[in-house]
Amino acid sequence: MAGMPLRLSDRIHTTPKVHRHRRRIRAHCVRGFTLIELVVVVAILGVLLASAVPSFVKFVSNHRASTAVNDLLHGIALARTEAMKRGRRVYIAPIAGRWRNGWAVFVDRNDNRAYDAPTAGSGDELIARHEALPASIAISNPSGSAREPFTDSGSPARPYVMFDGHGFPRQRNGALNIGSIVVTDVTASGSTMRTLCLASSGRARIVNDRAKCT
Repeated sequence: MAGMPLRLSDRIHTTPKVHRHRRRIRAHCVRGFTLIELVVVVAILGVLLASAVPSFVKFVSNHRASTAVNDLLHGIALARTEAMKRGRRVYIAPIAGRWRNGWAVFVDRNDNRAYDAPTAGSGDELIARHEALPASIAISNPSGSAREPFTDSGSPARPYVMFDGHGFPRQRNGALNIGSIVVTDVTASGSTMRTLCLASSGRARIVNDRAKCT
């Protein structure tokens, strides 16, 4: 109102010096990185990434190899358990003759040592099936042979692990079917290997070195 003196707060708001001070504070608050600061930050991030990425790749490779070989171990254990429970032969065999295509645990009704999908009135009794392994996973024979691991001496030769009703690994002709299988995850920076060993008792175990099976 006319004639009334200005309050202290009103005088402050209208003081040019206060406005200039506030502008300087605002300018200081919104100031970005300098070029030198940005270069230093980028360099630090580069060092951290360079040291972390190889470790992460190795971790992922270890995980894939361990998952694949453990899944196979569980499949073999399931086949053995089912054989003893049923008192008859139970097989675990690769799909289409290659372990990396996955495998099936089944009762071989037509005795051809390979899994045949059930159809109307025929086919094998499927107990469990595993999907194909990741593309980076390789399955090999520790002897260096091009044949699939656990390939029998029949005609035609077929890869499988069969357990009799007592839980012992056999070939169809009654001979023991023991040995090992090497699971390798291959990456651009190297490879991670796991080996599954099958003993004459029917017990399977995993080792990191193929020589430890003996």
